Parts: sequence; structure tokens; C-alpha cells
Amino acid sequence: MGAHAVTVAVELQKSGEAVRQAGRLDPMAIPSKPRRARHLIEVARGHYGKGDNQATVAALRQAYESAPETIRLNGYARQITLDLLDDGPRSLRNDVHDLALKVGLVT
Repeated sequence: MGAHAVTVAVELQKSGEAVRQAGRLDPMAIPSKPRRARHLIEVARGHYGKGDNQATVAALRQAYESAPETIRLNGYARQITLDLLDDGPRSLRNDVHDLALKVGLVT
């Protein structure tokens, strides 16, 4: 149920609550790798909504490590990655570019 609480909070645009709920659940407790990746993308959305770009990238990287195909097909993950690639802080530019390569957004 914890993963659902994160999704509900993100959809209600309550990023702080989404991040708080995410802190209550260890993603590794989700046995399905695609489901874990989807949860981590929701966590990234929460962090992104709060403006925490570093945590956003970290969650997206975890999602990629869990299930690369899930993040490649997820519109939210792709859009956040593109947004950070275009307007993200310089300190994260290399990490975001690496993620964008893995996801197939740049060549």
C-alpha cells in the first residue's frame, strides 16, 4: 500500500507528502522489478515536484537499474529526464546525460 500512497500523493500534486510516503517504504521490498521501477519513477516525480533534482536523478537511476525497459517506456520518466537535460543544474548534467543515453533519448 505504501507504493500506492506515493502515487496518490504525486497525482494530487502533493510532492512533499509523496516524498514522505516514499521514505516509509524500502523499494527493495517490492519483489516485481517492473513494479519497483514504476514506484521509483513515482518517487522521482515527487522529488522533481519539490525541486530536488539530485534526488530525482537518483530515483530515476534506481528505476533504470531495477527495470530498464520500464523507464524507457514511461512518459513521466522520459519527460523529467529531458527537462533536466535541458534545464537541470550543471552539477547534474553528466549524470542526466548518461541516464538519457541509457533511456534512449539522446545518441
